[in-house]
Amino acid sequence: MASIRPLLLLTTVVMLAGCDIVNDPIPPGTTGNGGGQVDGIQRRILLEDLTGHRCNNCPRAARLAADLKNLYGDQLILVGVHTGGFAAPLPPLGDGFYDTDFRTPAGTAYSNAFQVMFYPAGMVNRRSYSGSPVLAENSWGSAVADMAGDTSPFELWFESITTGANTVSTVIKLRIAEAVEGDHNLVVYLTEDHVIDWQLDSDATPPDVPDYEHRHVLRANLNDTWGVPVVTGSAAAGDTITLSYDNFSMNPAWVQDNCALVAYVYNVATDEVMQAAERKFVP
Repeated sequence: MASIRPLLLLTTVVMLAGCDIVNDPIPPGTTGNGGGQVDGIQRRILLEDLTGHRCNNCPRAARLAADLKNLYGDQLILVGVHTGGFAAPLPPLGDGFYDTDFRTPAGTAYSNAFQVMFYPAGMVNRRSYSGSPVLAENSWGSAVADMAGDTSPFELWFESITTGANTVSTVIKLRIAEAVEGDHNLVVYLTEDHVIDWQLDSDATPPDVPDYEHRHVLRANLNDTWGVPVVTGSAAAGDTITLSYDNFSMNPAWVQDNCALVAYVYNVATDEVMQAAERKFVP
């Protein structure tokens, strides 16, 4: 389990377990993570690829996501969320054929909460289009383009990541660059990249691929499915919140050199992700 430092309340933000808040430690208009002056804070885009190893069209969607990543670079963050019936291991277990279970409790909860009815599917900053944030892959590109260049009232970054023997600790900083209204939570994902395992791929011959490369696989949430409050009611510009998670236990099978942390802040009322950040364990 992760342990979270208690809050030191110094501003108008309501007391939150696990956060330290200080007044304006970073001059307004800076990136806060070593960059120079910027005209507003760039809003990064979180693309959650809802997938499964028995979904024959999901590799096509994953390749589309990779193309978008090549186009948008660090502005776009990818997470592969294995969920639904296509993600379940294939009986009989133990035969080495689709035995791996990439599902997580959080991924299952998201699939249920957002009523995912088809695969492949994705959510782009969980913004709702035509009444739902769940999009077919042919809509991902336009959704990303729609948000590219947006600014955010939040600046979010990982100050540090420290690994131990099957553990990870991190310090995350969140700066309020503009006054914010409404409740907002912060979620922290742990992902693993370059996982080699079975995948059904309609574009491959034969379609059952034993050495498919699964990208950006969601492995765990450091702070529960729906995260922790970072703004309750409102927050004033200039506040900075520090969240610390210590010695989160990792599965020994996960390759730390391929792991990363992804954090995002979302509006509790709308579910929309307002800012995201990613940091690999190994740069």
